[in-house]
Amino acid sequence: MPISFSSPTNRDSGARGAGVTAVLGPTNTGKTHLAIERMLGHSSGIIGLPLRLLAREVYNKVAARVGAEAVALVTGEEKIKPPSPRYWVLGLHRRGHAA
Repeated sequence: MPISFSSPTNRDSGARGAGVTAVLGPTNTGKTHLAIERMLGHSSGIIGLPLRLLAREVYNKVAARVGAEAVALVTGEEKIKPPSPRYWVLGLHRRGHAA
């Protein structure tokens, strides 16, 4: 179920930076798929993921859809940054900590 962190009066869909939506749910319910689809529905975007391998998988999916020249990947171990990426995929894991 999506949860929005913006107030109802600020949720103008045309407004830049109108809010952040958290999608919460059990494993294997399509949260990442929904996030990818929502991001690609915009001209640019950023997605942060808790695992390096998940970030790499999402990068591969996004690059296959929009082209590798439009997507950057940054994790603790890997950095792929084309000259002008429109989409950023970030691995937000902490080194030395088990997930």
